[in-house]
Amino acid sequence: MTTSYQRPYVILASLELDSTADVAIDQAMRVAGGRDSVDLHLVHVVVGEAQASAEEIVRRETQLADAPERIKPYVERHLESHAVNKVLVHVRTSEDPAKAILQAAVDVGADLIIVGSHRRRGLQKLLLGSVAERVLKDAHCAVMIALAKDYSRDEASVTIDPPCPDCLKVRAETEGKVFWCERHSHRYVQPHVYSPSDRRRDSIMPAT
Repeated sequence: MTTSYQRPYVILASLELDSTADVAIDQAMRVAGGRDSVDLHLVHVVVGEAQASAEEIVRRETQLADAPERIKPYVERHLESHAVNKVLVHVRTSEDPAKAILQAAVDVGADLIIVGSHRRRGLQKLLLGSVAERVLKDAHCAVMIALAKDYSRDEASVTIDPPCPDCLKVRAETEGKVFWCERHSHRYVQPHVYSPSDRRRDSIMPAT
């Protein structure tokens, strides 16, 4: 008796070997979650112009050869804390990183692309472009932008307030049993409204 083939859920995470790499790998492995039916692919793009000098070609070939060993520490560090069965690493070269990532997603049949972002703004973004924005715009599957979690307002926002320090304190003191501080626990200022559609057979309860 033969069993029918079950296609795995395919995740492709893009790795720039910089400050965004750890965040992208961590999120990819959290989503993969050690499930047998998930394939995790990592792609690193070595950037180089099509019409390059001999010196540039040698530099690019060296980067391509060194890439697996440079990627290995990132992967091994995160495998220590995430139960992922298999990680496949791809190294590509292109003068257009976003296009290379999107092509890799098509080649492996990705269901989800995870890409890090430097959160460049203003003139810097205009001059350097945004790989994450390009991938999000042109992808043919779901895209996750992996950002380091930071609610401390180190990244300034003109529209989003930082978390209430009293709420954070009461959550820590009660180990999450109480979610809101005294001020935010009153119904007229409660930031969340729960309706029957928010529940699944009463298994999801409002945060108290």
